[in-house]
Amino acid sequence: MKLSLTISSPGSRFAPIVLQGDYLEMIREADRLGYKAVELHIRDPKTIDAAAMTHTLDELGMKVSTIGTGQAYVDDRIYFTSPDPEVSAAAVQRIKDHVRLATKLGAAVIIGTIKGPLPGNPDEDQQALAKAAKCLAECADFAAQHNVELTLEAINRYETNFLNTGAEAVEFLRGLDRPNVGLHLDTFHMNIEEVDLAQTIRDCRHYLFHIHLADSNRWPPGYGHLDFKSVLKALKDIQYGRYMAIESLPKPDPQEGARRGREHIQELLEDL
Repeated sequence: MKLSLTISSPGSRFAPIVLQGDYLEMIREADRLGYKAVELHIRDPKTIDAAAMTHTLDELGMKVSTIGTGQAYVDDRIYFTSPDPEVSAAAVQRIKDHVRLATKLGAAVIIGTIKGPLPGNPDEDQQALAKAAKCLAECADFAAQHNVELTLEAINRYETNFLNTGAEAVEFLRGLDRPNVGLHLDTFHMNIEEVDLAQTIRDCRHYLFHIHLADSNRWPPGYGHLDFKSVLKALKDIQYGRYMAIESLPKPDPQEGARRGREHIQELLEDL
């Protein structure tokens, strides 16, 4: 199991991103804080100087685990389930742009809020589900051509009404039937939606591609009441060898949260 740290350009102080600022500077900061990988949250990948980023990563021996795409939904309001075909097409194109960047950085691409919400009535919900599946399938096929994996995130009911639990996301993935698309769990969302976090991980073991770590209060691990030892034990039991990214509020401050979150997880891993 490998640990990465979330980074984004400067944004909302309420965003669950640990380091916010210039990407290259924040990659260096993550390295100073003891991380060897980062998760980049990027609104528009066309604004990224991939060559300069690759140079910095290689210089530090750093990796990019994943690329977050939620800013496209939050800031640009583009998403798969939109009734406006131009909006859903823009969301698909944005993911393809992320895939192109991911190819250069050796990363997976997260499909989170950009999948969109459901309208809230049965007939329209079915149409929206079909549209989301069609959009994601197009993205998946494009990503497969570039040897990039996509991770479909289960997000709690207070942020979306579409795919809240691991089981719901797995059912959707089964219908999608794209081997390069897997499940993305997040311990903050799981604490709201799942009865047993460790058992959910075991139940979803054949689909799990990525996991976000945040405590019950969305602070870094170690600042709330979640039992991360049981979470990590479950991940070890299923022989999970992919990245775990700390995606949390930058509390009590970015550097202290990043440092203590890493130390807490590493201490628990050493005890397993």
